[in-house]
Amino acid sequence: METFSLDLGLSWWRRLVGRNPLVRTSDRIEAMARALAVVVVLMAVPCAGAFATEIREARATSYELQAIDRHETAAVAVADSRLHSRANGQSFDVLARWVAEDGVHVDVVPVADVVRAGDHVGLWVDARGRRVDAPTPSGRASTEAVGWAVLSWSAVAATAALAVHGLRRRLTSARYLEWDRALEALAGGGGRTSH
Repeated sequence: METFSLDLGLSWWRRLVGRNPLVRTSDRIEAMARALAVVVVLMAVPCAGAFATEIREARATSYELQAIDRHETAAVAVADSRLHSRANGQSFDVLARWVAEDGVHVDVVPVADVVRAGDHVGLWVDARGRRVDAPTPSGRASTEAVGWAVLSWSAVAATAALAVHGLRRRLTSARYLEWDRALEALAGGGGRTSH
């Protein structure tokens, strides 16, 4: 008659708190390290969530300020656009002029296609009229927050796993040393046996 038993992965718990005389101290230490690693990884989940919330709020505020401070304006091309060939493809830029509250600005502006002198070019400027990048979409704050949360939790989990693995290697080496000493003592006389 065969019997079936369901372990449910609790053998480490029996090693930790059980009274089995065959369980060594090193087995208990390893089980304790694994249990501690699981607790640390589980506790890292709400910490990563709080970290993500902080990042999302900070980035969302920053992106909202960008949207308030930046606006799109029209500039006039002063000359024809220039083509730049790069390893990742071609790009164009043009010398453009635009008027802002503090005066006239002239700068080289990247453009998507060929522009002739006198054509209108759209660009983003800040409150002082300086050319800036387009404001970051506010939805990006949530994406970045999730990414940082996953990254931080993964770092904690990897650190815990490496710590347990390193401890296990040391304990295994210590166990092998114990076996070697026990076998030498069993053999007697420094490993020599008499016939």
